[in-house]
Amino acid sequence: MLYDCPECGLPATVTPYGQAAATDGPVEVVRVRCAAAHWFLGPGETLRRLIPRPVHEQS
Repeated sequence: MLYDCPECGLPATVTPYGQAAATDGPVEVVRVRCAAAHWFLGPGETLRRLIPRPVHEQS
């Protein structure tokens, strides 16, 4: 599954990193790396998933 890079919006891959304590209980932490080599660690619930766009046939 691909996600938007939080900085540039390019496709990014996400891998689980672990959990962190929070006031509402544990939060899943993920590692994000995009096509432009940006990388982040942060809560997985804040990521936006890229939705595949339909492919249009050319006439």
